Amino acid sequence: MSEDTTPNPEQPQSDEPARGTNDLTVELREMGQQLEAAFRAALESERAKQLQRDLASGMRELSTQIQSALKSLQSNPRLQQAEERGRQVISQARESKVAQDLQDTIVSGIAQLNDQLRKLVDRLENDRSAQVGGPPTQQVQIEHESATGETTRLDDESKAGP
Repeated sequence: MSEDTTPNPEQPQSDEPARGTNDLTVELREMGQQLEAAFRAALESERAKQLQRDLASGMRELSTQIQSALKSLQSNPRLQQAEERGRQVISQARESKVAQDLQDTIVSGIAQLNDQLRKLVDRLENDRSAQVGGPPTQQVQIEHESATGETTRLDDESKAGP
């Protein structure tokens, strides 16, 4: 047997790629440290601290103005009258036969939907457990565009036998 002396293109010829990877790692680490230092310096600068103080002061002022506006609105007689009218309308709507019928219809519809969802979940869980423990099944694609005749389940044909 003779030795193959042709170089393998997949094997590195020298330590260049490994050294390049190490250089990249070192430079990326250095860049991360420099970015961290830059962010720390920016956050700890006097300008950043002044901006933080200005922002906190502005938020306090805004909070004070909102509280003052809410107090003046609460003492406004027109707002109090509108609030009372709103309560009356809600009360009347709750007592209304139409509102009660609507609520009953919605409750009934949701109950039916929940029942159908429960049946679907049960069927899916049964199908899944049957697939795990049962014989292998065949996936058949069903076309929904046009019906050409009566649909026959494959399972029924295989049970009937020849």
